[in-house]
Amino acid sequence: MSNPHDSGNERGFSPEPMPPVDGGGAGGIPRPKAIGSAFQASLASTAIASVATVVGVLLDREWLDRLVRQVLEDAGQRNGPAEVANATVMIQVFLGLGIVLFAALFVLFAVKMRVGRNWGRIVLTAFAALGVMNFLSAVASTGADLNLMWSLAEVAFAVTAVIYMFRPESSAYFAEHKKRRLARRGENRR
Repeated sequence: MSNPHDSGNERGFSPEPMPPVDGGGAGGIPRPKAIGSAFQASLASTAIASVATVVGVLLDREWLDRLVRQVLEDAGQRNGPAEVANATVMIQVFLGLGIVLFAALFVLFAVKMRVGRNWGRIVLTAFAALGVMNFLSAVASTGADLNLMWSLAEVAFAVTAVIYMFRPESSAYFAEHKKRRLARRGENRR
């Protein structure tokens, strides 16, 4: 009778090893775990930034009301209740589309980084550096404001992604992709 807890090794066979979960990037280059972690951290940073913008901008009725009234006044338009309501909806739609567009671009950059495109890594790094500078500037001007918690989380994930993207195994991954792309270009020119 077999024991369900028996591994089978006593009977002379050993189980087959599991295949790798991540089959690697394009062209059979094995993708390091650090690249997957960088990808996830980039997506988390993008998601937090998107949610923070929706909560901090689109749902802030007072800020929107001031913005709409100022825009209508600057344009020489009436700023009665009906005009303010219509303009508020229009601004919310445009801001919402902008948030979706920027989130999609950051996802594209992260996907390109994940498949070995160094320019994706560089763009994500540049935006992370910009985010850090904006965060530090906001902290210096407003102090440790509670509203900056969204920015802190966004920047923390972005910096984490940069750290993972520049680990030695990640740099080797990008270098191998570049080497293979250059080799393919050389073959196509012959």
